[in-house]
Amino acid sequence: MLIFKLISLIRGYVVIRLESNLEKTLNILRRKNIAVWDLEKNEKGIKFKISYEDYIKHADLINEINHNAREKGLIFKLNRMKFRKGFSLGILISIICLFLLTSLIWQVEVVGTNQVNTKKIIELLRENNITMPASLSKKDLLDIETLIYTNLDIFKFVEVYAEGSKLIIFVREKEPEITEIKSNEPSSIVSAKNAIVHKVIAKSGQPVVKEGSVVYEGQTLIMGIMQNKNTEEFIMVPSHGVVYGKTYYNFEMKEEKVRKISVATNRSKSVYYLKINGNSIKIIGDKDPYENYNYKESIINVPIVSKLSDITILKGTYYEEEIKEIEIDEKTAQNKMKVSMFDELIKKCSSDSRIVKSTINYSEDDEYYYMMAQIELIEDIGEKVRIFPITEDQSEDAKED
Repeated sequence: MLIFKLISLIRGYVVIRLESNLEKTLNILRRKNIAVWDLEKNEKGIKFKISYEDYIKHADLINEINHNAREKGLIFKLNRMKFRKGFSLGILISIICLFLLTSLIWQVEVVGTNQVNTKKIIELLRENNITMPASLSKKDLLDIETLIYTNLDIFKFVEVYAEGSKLIIFVREKEPEITEIKSNEPSSIVSAKNAIVHKVIAKSGQPVVKEGSVVYEGQTLIMGIMQNKNTEEFIMVPSHGVVYGKTYYNFEMKEEKVRKISVATNRSKSVYYLKINGNSIKIIGDKDPYENYNYKESIINVPIVSKLSDITILKGTYYEEEIKEIEIDEKTAQNKMKVSMFDELIKKCSSDSRIVKSTINYSEDDEYYYMMAQIELIEDIGEKVRIFPITEDQSEDAKED
């Protein structure tokens, strides 16, 4: 209905007032398929609207009716202004200049990287004659994405889009690749976490801890340096083996006794915005009509107008929601906390872990259920790290120190 009124305002319509032969006139108009809208009835008669096209097309019929007509719409405003050529030309030039200025991009904003890489992107655009202000189409934006991605290999993701008068360049830097340690490279096995050593299985390398030893994160477990039996020199070797340790994980969790949830009602209200080059102007409706709501948006394209310019209508709908309270029983709360605890435990421990002992205690107060737990595991705590030979320069520096 809003689009229909907007189109009628642009193309023009006629307001007709009748004081007699009301029903007969309306029946004649309907038989001629003349669209009638905004019908109002009062003591003096009726008032309604028809399109300017129908008014001209059926002028003979309508002139036979004893009526009072008044023309409205943008087309009539323009017709009245055509005799004031200078004024009309000035308005036309102003509208064209305003449209051109608002359709240009004046500023570049880079998101997702540091200042150094931002300068590289700006310099790359300048080298390819992309300077502001500029008018960029969707194809130009895709070309800029390709340009940045092709010439700067530090980014794994590039997205370019225009937002109002800004050119937004969103990038994501490549993460450093994790170098894999080859099986024949010198390496040691260190502890990935604090633990008590349970069992050491060393296939190659020199074990430096034994069962029952307390080890800390980063401490060497199996050393990749061994003494050569023939020359009594120390050589570097790849370490292979598994070190199982006893680890402890502590958890503290709580769950509400009464939880608030949102429940949708059957009521909703809509608000309409006129979007011009990314800027929104409210035309109908109220924002935030409810205290609690779920908000959804949809774009309505105006026929012809949206194709020729960046003008659309944004419809926002507020769906009312009520906040209700539900009580959580003790068993449900305990099960939920226990499941959440094991989900976190799986993320922290290694895949071949096994639980040795678990201690779980529950408590509660007026508002919450509480759970305190300690889980004892046996798991692989080893992590392989590469080792490098000491160079002569490093040896001399060490002697001087």
